[in-house]
Amino acid sequence: MGLDTIIVAFFVIGTILVVAGTLTMGANNLVESSYNGYVSAHQTMMDRLHTSIEIQNMRFNVSTNLTSFTVVNTGETKLSNFELWDVILVKDGQVSYLNESQYIITSDKNIINPGILDPHESINIELLVDLESSDSFMVKIITENGIVSSAEHVAGE
Repeated sequence: MGLDTIIVAFFVIGTILVVAGTLTMGANNLVESSYNGYVSAHQTMMDRLHTSIEIQNMRFNVSTNLTSFTVVNTGETKLSNFELWDVILVKDGQVSYLNESQYIITSDKNIINPGILDPHESINIELLVDLESSDSFMVKIITENGIVSSAEHVAGE
């Protein structure tokens, strides 16, 4: 065995160690990102399980032809990002997705966190869509994490 064989052996062993270290770091990053994705999906699922809303006190103002109602957070998750909520009106078999200019959200009692719908707090939503007396319609609210509540009402009753 000559000196050149020993140098080549050290070079090959060094290359193998560098490749093994690179693969180990890559596998570690892959496992870590997979775990973080799992934790995020699990947290989203738990938030959905603990989220619940309910539409209450639907009322129609005969003089203005506008409808208002209360949305109560009956779950255990704080809700915010009201601009990400979907407000849908179903009337005469037609579905209308209402944009933010077609409804107004005001908070009833914002006791704990202003701008956030905490558990057991409520907000009022007024629809700025003209409805006729005796129109039958349904309102559906969908939160940013996909929780749905709906209520039917006949205007003027």
